[in-house]
Amino acid sequence: MYFNLSKLMLANTMMIGVIMTICSNNWVSMWMGLEMSLLSFIPFMQTENQISSESMIKYFIIQSVASTLFLFSVSIMLIGVNMMMENELISMAMLIKMGSAPFHLWVLKIIESMSMNAIFTMLTVLKMPPLMIMYQINSKFITIPVLMGMVLSSVSCLNQTSMRKTLGYSSIYNMSLILSTININNIIWMFMSIYSLMMMFLVKLIKMMKINYINQMIINDYSKWLKITIWINMLSMSGFPMLMGFINKMMIMQMMIMNNQIIMVTTLVLTSMLVTLFYLRMTFNCMMNYFTFKKWTNTENKYLYFMLTINLSLMPLVFSINSIY
Repeated sequence: MYFNLSKLMLANTMMIGVIMTICSNNWVSMWMGLEMSLLSFIPFMQTENQISSESMIKYFIIQSVASTLFLFSVSIMLIGVNMMMENELISMAMLIKMGSAPFHLWVLKIIESMSMNAIFTMLTVLKMPPLMIMYQINSKFITIPVLMGMVLSSVSCLNQTSMRKTLGYSSIYNMSLILSTININNIIWMFMSIYSLMMMFLVKLIKMMKINYINQMIINDYSKWLKITIWINMLSMSGFPMLMGFINKMMIMQMMIMNNQIIMVTTLVLTSMLVTLFYLRMTFNCMMNYFTFKKWTNTENKYLYFMLTINLSLMPLVFSINSIY
């Protein structure tokens, strides 16, 4: 097996940058960590796709703009100039870096040319530093982007056929959920751990099935257990009770109710119905059309059993979440 030493070094540098941003209590050190993770991640975006170079340049420019805005806001704070909006500028910079609504369009444009491993890294690992920075500031700028993110991502994904863009919209929706309570309680780690685990399973399944578009799920000869695993993971990503993804929605909904965020709760419930409908449509394509082509086979795969076990074994945690929060 080919061992790429340069990618190993870049991955280590990226993780050092992420950890530096999360663990630092100094604004300049946070900015340095963000830049280290940015520059280390760009080479992972390179693929055989013809537009990968264009995507890399777009990603660099957008992230540079966000970093400049963040550094400008930090400089204003350090020199003591009172502009009354430093936190809002920092929040805007972090929303751009994460690709959250209303600054999400760049994610959908560059994600088509990226590999699945790079997509997983960008939508999970690289989200943590901006989230931790936003947790440390108390910004009132969050409510509108959260509502826009939940509505736009849930409605837009209904007309989507690309699997990569589907993952992008899913990330936008989940980031809106966690941002809705980021100033209330520190549930970032648990939320991101569960979301990253679900995303890892889904990316692994998409790579195994070699799917680029949702319509390809209709024409298939996948094994029985692979179909069942897809079904469970899709339902889990939609937050269907009582699977692993439901834990995140339950935590967020509890915090919203405790803080009388009626509009947020209503929007969450309505948009969750749309997201669940979308994922059910995907699983229907894969599960219900098998008889048109080859019959199910009984191919065993220990990794599929592992994914099913993790999704189903976390059901008791749903019932104990009330005692935790």
